[in-house]
Amino acid sequence: MKKRPLAPTAAATLAAGALLTGVSGCGHSTTAGSAAGQPASHVSPGRSIGPGGPMQMPTGGPKTSKQPINQPVTLAAQDRTVTAKAVVGGCRTAKLVSQETLTAVTLTVVVTNNQKPGEMCSTLAKIVPVQTTLKAPLDSRKLIDGATGKQLPAPK
Repeated sequence: MKKRPLAPTAAATLAAGALLTGVSGCGHSTTAGSAAGQPASHVSPGRSIGPGGPMQMPTGGPKTSKQPINQPVTLAAQDRTVTAKAVVGGCRTAKLVSQETLTAVTLTVVVTNNQKPGEMCSTLAKIVPVQTTLKAPLDSRKLIDGATGKQLPAPK
């Protein structure tokens, strides 16, 4: 029995069918290992999938959030300069803000996401020092984390 090569139009039809099968789902994506070909995730308009999962695309100006202080803070310059650590990267920047009373100093790491609509930002993060200068020396005042409300260990 002689084998006949497929006609060019039949081969093109088969390739197009295979391509359409892999692309179908309109708004859904599947990944290897998903059960019975069920969608692994749903992507809505205005959202994209990044290495960490779905990310909301920015819709307005900069967004701010509070970041807990997870490492010891340090004091310098007559106990008035306080330094904490913050996680930044991509389009995110951070600053340390203080609110002082006679008995306590509340430290808040404020993170600002400066991502503009349509702008891609790196997902790499790094830990950087952030500083604030107190109006008066810390002395015996307690340090409070503005993100969690918990007392921080005394600086060394």
